[in-house]
Amino acid sequence: MHNYTISKESVRLREELERSNIKFAHWKSNSHLLKSLAGETDLDLLIKQEDRTRFESSMLQLGYKRLRSQPWSSYPNVDDWLGLDRETGKFLHVHTHYALVTGIQHVKHLHLPWVDVFFDHVIKDEQTGWPIPKPELEVLILLVRIWAKMPPSERIHTTPAIPPYIKDELINLLKNTDPKNLLSLCGELNIVVPNNFLETIDHIKVNKDADSIVRISKSLYTQMKPYFKSPWVQSVLKSTFFKLNINAFKYSMRFLGPHKLGKTLNSGGKIIALVGSDGSGKSTLSNDLVKWLTYKMDTHYFYMGKNPYIKSNNKILLSRTDVFFLDSRVSKALKKFVGSFYYLILIKKKLTFIRLAKRMSTSGSIIICDRFPQKSILGINDGPNLQKSTHSWTSRIEMNLFDQVNELPPDIVIKLNVSPDTAFERKPQHDKIKIFQKCDALNNINFKNAKVVNIDSNQPYDKVLAEIKNEIWNLL
Repeated sequence: MHNYTISKESVRLREELERSNIKFAHWKSNSHLLKSLAGETDLDLLIKQEDRTRFESSMLQLGYKRLRSQPWSSYPNVDDWLGLDRETGKFLHVHTHYALVTGIQHVKHLHLPWVDVFFDHVIKDEQTGWPIPKPELEVLILLVRIWAKMPPSERIHTTPAIPPYIKDELINLLKNTDPKNLLSLCGELNIVVPNNFLETIDHIKVNKDADSIVRISKSLYTQMKPYFKSPWVQSVLKSTFFKLNINAFKYSMRFLGPHKLGKTLNSGGKIIALVGSDGSGKSTLSNDLVKWLTYKMDTHYFYMGKNPYIKSNNKILLSRTDVFFLDSRVSKALKKFVGSFYYLILIKKKLTFIRLAKRMSTSGSIIICDRFPQKSILGINDGPNLQKSTHSWTSRIEMNLFDQVNELPPDIVIKLNVSPDTAFERKPQHDKIKIFQKCDALNNINFKNAKVVNIDSNQPYDKVLAEIKNEIWNLL
């Protein structure tokens, strides 16, 4: 079993909610509570509707960011908030419910009518101090959820499959359940218990019998039909539509460009550029930042070097001009054939990418740019290449394109400052003279209206990554 460490941020969150006298509880999957508090999975909080304004005020005061979900993961009375544990660099994703929402994937068609009674049956988890429902209440909620979430393809089977982790969660809860309290709670919640209810519960506890679990789950779920937000068939059709949409977007984006699939920032997205010499860690850091951000936010990787490309949802997207930038005989022959036009094609492609990045960030996405064009230094560090003869028409076109790039700066530029010796030690296969030139030139590179943060990239990698994460979080 994995040993999870409770993050300091989760403790800070709990203490603030308690201090503000907000009624809250982690309402489901409490067998994974430690994992949630360590930032490895979502925190599912139920908040009393009348405490909503105070809760939102507390979250903003704590520095949490509000997220906007895509249509297929957006539900009434459910919000998403994101916090950062600065010590570990892990996100705390607070999935906030103002109703007991469950049901078909991408729809959540059922709102259980038990919120008021729920808070009469909350206890403190001994290990973490977090408020959670009593085992009897969590058992009843889980039994309804099992059938509510059951996909249509499983419902037609004689014995629908219950995921093993759900079955284990139910059995563990039942072991801590008092049968008399369970029966009493059913009465309080106006649940009509099926025949031989307690005997069946004991049978499930001992034999882990899936048929018995399904039978009770269906019985409880059927009683909840008056609380459906939409008919089941309509919900299934809507869920299927969303699934087809998601799959279509994932398939088509390679050819049509990136699409937003993840959650976006309510306050708007950002463009983050990492610049520095070879050996400063740009690409490794960029990739790790994309992984970190993609965990909870819609994030895309834009490589802005000699062979520009976009990586979105783990797929490298295709472009009509890719043929000029591949490491192949055809590409090399084309470069030779077009001559200086190659540099015009290169900066034009980067400009197209930057305009796309601006549009996507405006609608909430995060763009990580590995390198970024600049016009301060010629010939290196992604600067202009055709300015030796400033009177030629190609040089004028190139500078005009760089001027356009200069008017579209990133929101933040992270300069990775590394000593030439360290850079060459990390990249011994590269030209030593060029590495020294790039390191020296970095201080003289300017990006119009962009916030510039200098990071000492000679430090151990983990420390560099942690510093950048904190800078990005402060920006978001």
